[in-house]
Amino acid sequence: MRGPFVRSQRNDMGFWINMKIQSMAALGAALVTVLATAGCMIGPSDTAWPPLDYATTPNGTYPNLDNLRTVAQGQTKSQVMDLIGPPHFQEGTFHVRVWNYLFHFAGSSKACRYQVDFDGDGKVTKTAWQEPECEGLAAGKAQSAASAE
Repeated sequence: MRGPFVRSQRNDMGFWINMKIQSMAALGAALVTVLATAGCMIGPSDTAWPPLDYATTPNGTYPNLDNLRTVAQGQTKSQVMDLIGPPHFQEGTFHVRVWNYLFHFAGSSKACRYQVDFDGDGKVTKTAWQEPECEGLAAGKAQSAASAE
């Protein structure tokens, strides 16, 4: 059974205004939280190279060179993932336009950073190496020069 205090408080206009203010404040806080974390979920949308400490595969990998050389414009994210695996940094997989990799090559102690850019449909638009000498390592030029000596 309800007492007269509860009943009169619910009819009080100040009570309803206070409830509306609290609801709006909670909704505003939730919206700020969602917007603040949205950037973390989406990942980089430009071609900036992420810091190495963001790598989910900090030691990198040794890619299959034939597969790496097969990555080309027009391929889907699924095809790229089948060829060279998931990205090595925390950019995510979906709704992301740039994937970054950290590769090593036999005969070299250099860690090479590779980037694959996608369009809005998830198809490769370009690939890039952070340093030009890594492109030579991927093409096998350093190995052929070493074997010629």
